[in-house]
Amino acid sequence: MIMASEDILREMIQKHGNDEAVKKEIAGMNKSFQFKPGDGEPYCISIKDNGVSVVKGEVPDATVTISATEETLTGLFNGGIDPVMAYMTGKIKISGDMMSAMKITGLVKNFRK
Repeated sequence: MIMASEDILREMIQKHGNDEAVKKEIAGMNKSFQFKPGDGEPYCISIKDNGVSVVKGEVPDATVTISATEETLTGLFNGGIDPVMAYMTGKIKISGDMMSAMKITGLVKNFRK
């Protein structure tokens, strides 16, 4: 069975959440990144107090909301899909703070290392 995008993120955070590159990336950040897979359950990455956690469901007032299919989100997290191209071709929809949306890209890259 293929891992869900939420499970991939949880595993990446568990493995690399305490790496120095990740700590540097999230220092002082207080943001929430809502993910809405059109064919799955919503979840959110919450970054606060220099820690990262994944929360099931929708959170109020998310900094950024990213909507896509489960397959697209999985590809983004695994590095198989370029986030800029996915956005430009309409595979992902982003609402909220676009600068923060760009930050999550760097953070996910650090989680993959």
